Amino acid sequence: MKILHLEAYNYTEDVLNELRKLGVLDIFEPKSREELDTILDQTDYDCIFTTIGNTLNSQNLKQQKTLRYIVSPTTGLNHIDLDYTEQNNISVISLKGETEFLNSIQSTAEHTWMLVLTLLRNFKKVQESVANGIWSRDELLCDELNTKTIGIIGYGRLGKIVARYAQAFSMQVKICETSPENQLQAVQNGFEVYSKEEVLTQSDIVVLLVAYSKENEKMLGKEAFALIKKDSVFVNTSRGELVDEEALLQALENRQIKAAALDVLVGDSDWKKTIPAQNKLYQYAMQHNNLVLTPHIGGYGKVSIEKTRDFITEKFLNKVKNEMSNM
Repeated sequence: MKILHLEAYNYTEDVLNELRKLGVLDIFEPKSREELDTILDQTDYDCIFTTIGNTLNSQNLKQQKTLRYIVSPTTGLNHIDLDYTEQNNISVISLKGETEFLNSIQSTAEHTWMLVLTLLRNFKKVQESVANGIWSRDELLCDELNTKTIGIIGYGRLGKIVARYAQAFSMQVKICETSPENQLQAVQNGFEVYSKEEVLTQSDIVVLLVAYSKENEKMLGKEAFALIKKDSVFVNTSRGELVDEEALLQALENRQIKAAALDVLVGDSDWKKTIPAQNKLYQYAMQHNNLVLTPHIGGYGKVSIEKTRDFITEKFLNKVKNEMSNM
């Protein structure tokens, strides 16, 4: 088997050696989209290990005549052309649906909570004030969580964890969830389930924790941001594609909402370590204190990285073993 690994720096040597037992392991860290396309154009592989930042689409995958597996240690898969892989019988091995295992992975939930605190404690403005040599509390009055209502859109794995955090801070919690199973779990855990419109209009903090799908693209747009209270804040740690960025920008500029914190932006799964200079939200954030951006690092905790990479490799190895034993 010939394997291409695009994220070996996040895998232990023991794990990489297990992959070498299957055949040839080529390790590359492409510096650009063009470099990745060139690699895929030159050599056929049976398996590709990828992650966010290394997009595999129909254009570069069509050169791969022997490809059977794509492995990605992520739950979101918008960096992989799933229509192409399905049409060409390529197995995509990911963390999606691995609920039991993922319950132990809390890095994104912790990052979400950090962003909530950053907004309510005016952290960006506070840091700017101190950096300018000012040691004063004037104009730095902050909000307190125990007086606030948090609306969580998406009561999946992360939504459940964030809801528990909110309870620990004595907050009111409103849940928006479309899955009957998750709705039932919310009720069993002592929460009431509301419509999206109710959550938007009644919450001081709106957190988006919905899994990406094409059907969910731009699920929060102009109408949604018009419903959010003017003194409320918005946090997104799911996928940028779920938000109409132009509508969000207008809501911030027009003070329709107080502030926002984003760990994800549209198309960032394809960025190579550099923010496109023309990105309007980035330009706005550089000039205003009411928008906080972090570079898709929600799940990038030390323990989470090691555990997810070990798990996804074992999942791949087990699949290969099972398929070989059935031949």
